Amino acid sequence: MVKVADRMRGLQASAIGAMTVRCQELGAVNLAQGLSQVPPPASLLADGARNFEHIGHSYSQPEGLAVFREAVADKVKRSSGLSVEPATQVVATVGATGALMATLTALLDPGDGVIVFEPFYGYYLSSIRMLTLTPEPVRLTGPGFEITEESLRAAVTGRTRAMIICTPNNPSGRRLTAAELKIVAAVAEDHDLLVITDEVYEDIYFGPEPHLAAATVGSLAERTVTLGSLGKSFSIPGWRLGYACGPEQLMGAVRVAADSFVVCAPAPLQALGARALNLGEDYYHDFRAMYDRKRRTLAAGFAAAGLSPNEPEGAYYLFVDCSRMGVATGVEAAEILLENTLVGTVPGEAFYLDKPDRPYVRACFSLPDEVLADAVGRLANGELTHG
Repeated sequence: MVKVADRMRGLQASAIGAMTVRCQELGAVNLAQGLSQVPPPASLLADGARNFEHIGHSYSQPEGLAVFREAVADKVKRSSGLSVEPATQVVATVGATGALMATLTALLDPGDGVIVFEPFYGYYLSSIRMLTLTPEPVRLTGPGFEITEESLRAAVTGRTRAMIICTPNNPSGRRLTAAELKIVAAVAEDHDLLVITDEVYEDIYFGPEPHLAAATVGSLAERTVTLGSLGKSFSIPGWRLGYACGPEQLMGAVRVAADSFVVCAPAPLQALGARALNLGEDYYHDFRAMYDRKRRTLAAGFAAAGLSPNEPEGAYYLFVDCSRMGVATGVEAAEILLENTLVGTVPGEAFYLDKPDRPYVRACFSLPDEVLADAVGRLANGELTHG
């Protein structure tokens, strides 16, 4: 009898996807999945409709169209001041998840340890396990979720070869400070670690301080692969356009891995994506203002219902402490929210290897205003106590 590969043992569909299915079955408002259901830039859609037939529809080279890689390099320079060579330091990928898989495959060996900071995006864990790497968690405690040098150094083992950071963070919305990134740089240099930094939410932040790219801090540029995505910045997650950029001596291997997985990212969409990457600062200003308004709306709804939403500094999620519901876990909290209010959220357990310190749920606010208003109304009218 044909058996399933050992690497699949213990892996299953994500809790996020499972909650989405349940929301569809029950007619619930789905705040679980980060679907980015706000309109893409009108100019991008018009450009695509006008020019799609004139764009090339064959493969691109494995590293991506030159025009796309050049646009990525230009945006990286504008947003962070970091210079990357588009010909040798940028690889187009099928979403940032494709960039992560190519990077892990190209630069790590089975059994290598990868530090992840709890709470973390669940696909990090599934990718690590799929490739028979070893997850090594560092617990960050809410509500601040700060990285400390003591906790990070304590997590390093003899097998540790890399760490994954995410700023702004999914699910907490934390933006790593320069001081925290200097800690990451010091530990990485001391132990010669690869740093993979997921910055797909770089354009969604709240407050005056711009995004701080990890590769600009200390010595991180020489050992860091940065993952980016057009899906979050331009509300086009279904286009599956991402990229990885980093030192030339690493990116050659990442290119080969990406080619082996999927040949190339969608070439016609790369051509259109290059145009999106050249949108002016007015677009980003209005984009952040929109998300700030949505963040405040949904946070006020959870607070009015007696729960404790955090104050994310970036990304488009709330990480809600549901202790006042009298529950012990986020699983219980999410179930009560779904059954009693028809609002779907993700249990905090989806973002941890071990049990979280509090019963958290994650709620996405990348939704139309009328959907968020509906969710707020349902929260106000539901019974949120245990049982």
